[in-house]
Amino acid sequence: MRKLFSCIGIMGLLGAFLTGCSMGPEQMKSVPIEDPAKVETLHEITKDAMKNYFDVDVNDGVERKLEGFESYVLVDVPTESYLYRNNVIKATMESKPQEGQIASYGASLNPETNELTGAIVVTYSEAKPQDLTVEQQQEIAMKFIKEKNLVANPDSLIFEGIEKGMSNKQYSGLKFKNGDDVLLVSVSLQTGKVTHFEFVEVIEPVEPAETPAK
Repeated sequence: MRKLFSCIGIMGLLGAFLTGCSMGPEQMKSVPIEDPAKVETLHEITKDAMKNYFDVDVNDGVERKLEGFESYVLVDVPTESYLYRNNVIKATMESKPQEGQIASYGASLNPETNELTGAIVVTYSEAKPQDLTVEQQQEIAMKFIKEKNLVANPDSLIFEGIEKGMSNKQYSGLKFKNGDDVLLVSVSLQTGKVTHFEFVEVIEPVEPAETPAK
């Protein structure tokens, strides 16, 4: 049976990247969070994450559209059953950003505990991308992982390469095997800094049984 990433979806929702998973749109869905108080609670956690992980202050007076979503992943194809995986917060400028402005940011959180499971910040820049080798990108990612204590035992992570689906001229997505699951880290090729990370659970969806040959 094929395994699929149970993606958080913050990358896709921000529109800045294509998420690095093998799941199509029909295998994931998001539902808007209608409770303003809940959105604001999750937003406060997200703002703290921006400061703690990326050293950016999003209380900068810039107007951004704030949205919250419940993120679901398809786990049973025959019954079309979805599993409630994460709450996702995103804040996006609706006007054209200026050089150095935070164009968008977001986070994913466990729906039961509000524990952070991923975060992303997108800073607008027209700077020329640096020519960073894969080894240099890996070093940047590992330094971030260790400094921010993303995992208990960083040395146990296995680097599995660059995820083409979440990489472009400005960003490079790195995939690390984290036990049975995956840790994704994005490095900005313009700044040489980490701008995104997310913990990704690998699941085995139940698929329709094959019809026996006659």
